[in-house]
Amino acid sequence: MKKSIINSTLLFSAALAQNAIAHEKPNILCVVCEDISPFLGCYGDKVAITPNLDKFATEGVRFNRMYTTVGVSAPSRAALITGMYPSSIGADQMRNYSPYPNDAGFPEGVKPYEVVLPVGVKCFTEFLRTSGYYCTNNSKTDYQFAPPLTAWDECSKNAHWKNKPNDKPFFAVFNLEVTHESQIWLRANKPLVVDPRKIILPPYYPEDPIVRQDMAVLYSNINEMDKQVQKLIDEVKVAGLLENTIIIFYSDNGGPMPRGKRALYESGTRVPFMVRFPDGYRKGEVENRLCSFVDIPASILSLTGIKPPKYMQGQAFLGKFSTKSRDYVFGARDRFDTVIDKMGYVRDAKFRYIRNYMPEKSNYLPNTYRLQMPMMRRMVELLNKDSLNDVQKLWFKAPRPIEEFYDVDKDPHEINNVINNPVYKTDIDRLRKAYNTWDGKYNALWKKSEKECSEIFFPEGKQQVAQKPMVKLTKKDKGVTLLSPTKGASYAYQINGKGLTNSHWFIYSKPILLKKGDILSAIAVRVGFKNSEKITYTQQ
Repeated sequence: MKKSIINSTLLFSAALAQNAIAHEKPNILCVVCEDISPFLGCYGDKVAITPNLDKFATEGVRFNRMYTTVGVSAPSRAALITGMYPSSIGADQMRNYSPYPNDAGFPEGVKPYEVVLPVGVKCFTEFLRTSGYYCTNNSKTDYQFAPPLTAWDECSKNAHWKNKPNDKPFFAVFNLEVTHESQIWLRANKPLVVDPRKIILPPYYPEDPIVRQDMAVLYSNINEMDKQVQKLIDEVKVAGLLENTIIIFYSDNGGPMPRGKRALYESGTRVPFMVRFPDGYRKGEVENRLCSFVDIPASILSLTGIKPPKYMQGQAFLGKFSTKSRDYVFGARDRFDTVIDKMGYVRDAKFRYIRNYMPEKSNYLPNTYRLQMPMMRRMVELLNKDSLNDVQKLWFKAPRPIEEFYDVDKDPHEINNVINNPVYKTDIDRLRKAYNTWDGKYNALWKKSEKECSEIFFPEGKQQVAQKPMVKLTKKDKGVTLLSPTKGASYAYQINGKGLTNSHWFIYSKPILLKKGDILSAIAVRVGFKNSEKITYTQQ
């Protein structure tokens, strides 16, 4: 018994020592669900059964006005990994990188390609890694480019912060797919946890049993997601790290139902976002400042004490480098698989302004993927039978106005376009001007066709290749420096054929100290380029 107590004491002391090192910087856990608007009890949804996230909201800060740049995943994730507007970096299409079979998801003349980021722009996790963080992603990327070797310590379905060295804090992302749009039909036969008859339908949905059934599936999926979130939090708690871990929860875009996902309305762009601090900081607060997905990378860096790089178009709303509140958030949409619709928006605390560049089209786009949803097929069927009312037909109406303007406070479902109402002229002019300024400053690439952009990134249809790194010897005992002719390159390296493990690669940030006989392997990496050839150098 005495021996057991001594062993337990030693283990506890070792854990304290381990945590003491990590306490220099907080761990950060990001739990990202897919495709939901704020359909949570803590956001006032009376149908949602989300006890764990509701409790989480009482322990942290609930952000009431977090907006994505577009209501779909791949462009949103480009913003989340770079801190840049997808429209500004040629990443506003729905998935240009992950190839579909036989290029079926692309319009004619466009082949799969990767976005090449501007020189110096990197996945923000590189800044975390070089400052000492162990970074893991489990496991979705979908950034519009292949995840670079330098972005993560681990990136797979098995990636976990538990694999970190004892002396490193962690930054970990877990992606929960159970609320994804596809799960409306893939989980259609799972038991429901809500009564379809109690669903509160927005006015743009018809009263119909198929609609109610799919909505009930949505809420049941959200209930399952709520349980999965708690399991991830419990892992941190069991490891004794809860009081040194900032936990962030959000959705990757709004949706997933018709007129939600892919839309630039409130239903497609507003998402849940909550942050729990380990010391009870801002416990139970509701934050109403406007925030955008482009702000999230800067805010995460700021929370760790890293100054966000100047190239980031977002601004920190948390941490050491937090800035004043925004006046506006912005976004744009473009291609969804084979269908195209150029459309942009600006939102302030009260209003939304939308510009339609292809007014001959309806807001509804005949997206083949979405038509797998029974509710979507039913709505099209009712439209063809002329069985939808005027409000329900709005989404399908073509042509549509070049401009739309909504008083979201008075019209939360954005049904009444008041663009021609003189009462709103001052605010319309103000938001139109803000949109024009944003559009002129950032969207030069967005004004080009996708084919033009792809040819910029892949000249003559070929992916560019990073030039292999060169080794430069510094003064004695000062280490080995890596260089590359490829502007903006990062470097991954191993020593004697391994990083932390045989498959792991370190990220280069300063001269590498080697012992005599050590073999250095290095690869130059730039987002959108193929990796360079591997070089080796043996320390003499």
